Amino acid sequence: MIPMKKASLINGWLFLATIFSGLASLLYPVAHFFGTETAAWDQFRKGELVRKLEKHVDEVFVLREPSISLWADASFLFFHAGRPGVLVGEDDWLFTREEYYYDSLSEQRLTRNLNELALTVCALEQLGKQVLMVPVPAKRRLYVQRSNRAVSPGMDSLYQRITSYLGESGITWLDTLPLMQHAAAEDAVFMRTDTHWSPRGAEVVAAGVASRLSLSPAHHYQTREVAVGAYEGDLLRYLPTSNGVGPQRQEPLTRYETSAVDQAQDADALLGDNMPPVALVGTSYSAMDEWHFPGFLRQELGADVLVYALEAQGPFSAMHEFINSPAARDERVKYVIWEVPERALIQPMEPIVEVERHACMANDSDRAAEFAGVGSSGR
Repeated sequence: MIPMKKASLINGWLFLATIFSGLASLLYPVAHFFGTETAAWDQFRKGELVRKLEKHVDEVFVLREPSISLWADASFLFFHAGRPGVLVGEDDWLFTREEYYYDSLSEQRLTRNLNELALTVCALEQLGKQVLMVPVPAKRRLYVQRSNRAVSPGMDSLYQRITSYLGESGITWLDTLPLMQHAAAEDAVFMRTDTHWSPRGAEVVAAGVASRLSLSPAHHYQTREVAVGAYEGDLLRYLPTSNGVGPQRQEPLTRYETSAVDQAQDADALLGDNMPPVALVGTSYSAMDEWHFPGFLRQELGADVLVYALEAQGPFSAMHEFINSPAARDERVKYVIWEVPERALIQPMEPIVEVERHACMANDSDRAAEFAGVGSSGR
């Protein structure tokens, strides 16, 4: 056994060695910065030197990645947790924190966003469009057994509040939750390490959209598998653990391709002036090729689809682009499918429709009421 005095001495030297090792490892990035930076004095006068030096050191610091991994390993092993933003569930399933917490600010945003949503639908109806809202339920709703986390009451009732608002406002909507719950009994409808649905989830919802709209197919589309590869989800960014520590990082992802089989080459198509009757507006659930939602829609609807979807910008940004585009005023575009994740409606979002258009909320829309099938389930 090492005597107490000697042990203290050893610990002290180890501590000093650690400190000096860290300081020594900083010498290279700092020296490299001042050796290569030609405008250091000018940046110093403008107050930009320290910020740029910090960024440079952060990029080339030799202990940066090992330190990040070591901290992530310890957090996972001791607390079964990752960085703020991710919640670690059972069997390597990951969930975003946004699906669990709801406060007074969330309530304010929900009220504002629902009003803006109704206003936008009204504006689209005035342009002659028939709108179908497609709310996407939170991942944890489909995999409660995997999450094993307490949920704020406001968050637990969020999907029901959103869909109730849609129904009471006379807005047509598709109840995606039971569709995905039924499919989840056999296949994964969300990716295990990602915030988004899986291709299977997108396919199920696309079939529900087609059933809801009941369009007469104009063309025949065929979807086929083209590859199966390894995929690492976006939630893994919050778990930068070492190899062998933490959840299994890779999961299989099937890639799909959809093509027209018998599309007629009419005059408009040959001239490049063939406007699809359906516009899809949405988020990364619609925009990302991995989920193939537009392709599944084309196959299920038997019609081409215009896609106005943006990654990481929320459903209102994409709708703003659509409603200000020529397609919104083109009579050939008759249907608008608006995909909106439930958790997006408690996030801050910019308005879509100008204030002066608020008067449209006072107008009754017989066309919208007829399309909504008032009195039916999930109208």
